[in-house]
Amino acid sequence: LLLNINQVGDDLMDEDEQSILDAEEPGGRVAALGRRRTMRMSMANQQDMFKDQLTKIWRTIRDAQRFVPFAPNRHVVGDVRNISELSPSTMQTRQKVDIVVLSDMLLLAVRKKRGNYSQTILVAERSFLLSDVTVVDVSDNSRAGNMVKIVNRAETFLFGFKSTDAKNEFLLLIGHAKAGIFGAEPPTMPPSLPPPLPNTMRPGAVPVRSTRSRQSASGGDDDQESMAEGLRSRIDEMLDALDIHIARREFNDATVLVQRLKRQVGESPKPAAAVRRAIDAHIAELSRLILTDLLIPCSPRKQVAANVSLLHQLGWDKEAKEAFLASRSATIKNRTRQLKLEGNTRLYIRELAIVYFRLIRNTCEWYSELFADPTMISALIAWVRQEMAGYAVIFRRHVFHEMQKFQVIASCLNHTLAEVDILGHAGLDLKFMLDQEFFPDLTGCIRSFEGRCLALLTKAVTGDNLSVASKISTASNENAARLFGPQIPI
Repeated sequence: LLLNINQVGDDLMDEDEQSILDAEEPGGRVAALGRRRTMRMSMANQQDMFKDQLTKIWRTIRDAQRFVPFAPNRHVVGDVRNISELSPSTMQTRQKVDIVVLSDMLLLAVRKKRGNYSQTILVAERSFLLSDVTVVDVSDNSRAGNMVKIVNRAETFLFGFKSTDAKNEFLLLIGHAKAGIFGAEPPTMPPSLPPPLPNTMRPGAVPVRSTRSRQSASGGDDDQESMAEGLRSRIDEMLDALDIHIARREFNDATVLVQRLKRQVGESPKPAAAVRRAIDAHIAELSRLILTDLLIPCSPRKQVAANVSLLHQLGWDKEAKEAFLASRSATIKNRTRQLKLEGNTRLYIRELAIVYFRLIRNTCEWYSELFADPTMISALIAWVRQEMAGYAVIFRRHVFHEMQKFQVIASCLNHTLAEVDILGHAGLDLKFMLDQEFFPDLTGCIRSFEGRCLALLTKAVTGDNLSVASKISTASNENAARLFGPQIPI
């Protein structure tokens, strides 16, 4: 199907070239006019032909219409089949895909088996706008031979081709699609850099004046004007580079660039308000992305420390503190959900105490290293009290509310006290919090047991007929039975 579509495009190109040659020959103007009239008629039906191309794509590839809807002038440039999508980290093959290159999009279709049969079908998986992607030809070497990398904003995809010809064909199709299938080849860009972002896409972008306006000033004002223009130009370039680092999630490089931007603005005698607004907007966007990573539970210590350090350099200490404590609370909840009750309350409470109090201890150690400001200690104490209250709720639900025996209650309290003692050795004594949480429940449990005992005693006294005993049975005492027989008269 796609080969037939490509053949139609080639025929149109041949007809266009032949009409130009006929027009250049002597006496060929009349024939050229007729041929141009024919071309105008064919261009009138070009949209119908493009629509037929998309319709065939929709019929051939499942779910293609969802990823590639109809749009004017959208048509198929070509396709490359049997491409291996690779993992960027391990270089292992993930799946086999076909890539359809359209005039303004890329469509990735995965080959999947239909039921239990060996027949495969194409299913659309994702699509990219050509204006958003950067196609990089990976250098041919022993490990990365015949590979192409596609960078789409913050995502990176790696594709391996069977041969160099297949890779070159794909790159040629991309070049035709970006320049227009009947246009010239686009200017080449360095493969290691993504396409520059236009100034209109950045919040608060600062326009740079033209050279002609800079040459219109004179004297000392001209020098100051040129210096200001040079500073604005450097700041504008740095903001563009910062956009690229944020899109690639290169947080370390982005933070270093933010510090340079602040120094540049500090050196400026009268920085424009638009420049400050643009820098603040970029800092806010970068900080929110770092906070999102910091909120991920069960993150390793090294990663958490790096994110907190970056937020400290950006001036977001308060938000970093709140995100760190929230992630630690989420970690405790995740580890708690992994515990299984299985009918053994003592074992469950023992594992629960280990999870809660050891994670609390680790959090206190991390907090003291990451946040050296003494004014932030109060937030840690409030967080510890909150987690102690959460532990008390679970303990109360499984031990006190279930009316367990006093032996089970004592065992669970001993396990809890043992973990609290470990915290005390580390310099964090929480026994007073434990007394405040459990003392009302323990006294209430004792009163409930007392009430049950009194109810049973009252029932026994009420059921007694108070008859006078004339004989005492010796069935429960063998010695008395041998001496006095089965009964002792009174």
